Amino acid sequence: MTSEPEMNREDKNPSPSASPTASYRDISRELLKTILADHESWIQSGGKLGVMADLQNANLRGAVLLKANLREANLCKAYLYGAYLKNADLRNSNIAGANLRGANLRWANLENADLRGANLARSDLQGANLKEADLRGTNLKMAEGLTRKQVGQAELDEKTIIPTEIRD
Repeated sequence: MTSEPEMNREDKNPSPSASPTASYRDISRELLKTILADHESWIQSGGKLGVMADLQNANLRGAVLLKANLREANLCKAYLYGAYLKNADLRNSNIAGANLRGANLRWANLENADLRGANLARSDLQGANLKEADLRGTNLKMAEGLTRKQVGQAELDEKTIIPTEIRD
């Protein structure tokens, strides 16, 4: 009589590296363009036209969102690994739990954005506006371009992981 090998915790919960985008919803370029256009109309009309961008759990790995207007958008738990968000407007957005590892967020406006529990490891935050951004529990390990002023303007807690070297 042979018994099955005992599964350890890691076997029951496969690591994200095995299939990092398995639980995310795929968004085509065409659909993303439509979502962004509808969101722009929604912002410009004060919510009377268009639709707020709902990109929760979206697979946006490597997406080019240069200067994108994602103000007040829902990007909760989105997969934005390596995304290009330079000069993007993310004010008041829900980005909690999102994976932004290696993302380019240079000069992005993250004022009052909810980034609780997000992964920003190895991201580029040079010149990003983090005023009143909620970074509680956020991983900023090895983030580039981060200054003391940026960190001082954001809301942090004991679970926030900040880089060992921060510029003045």
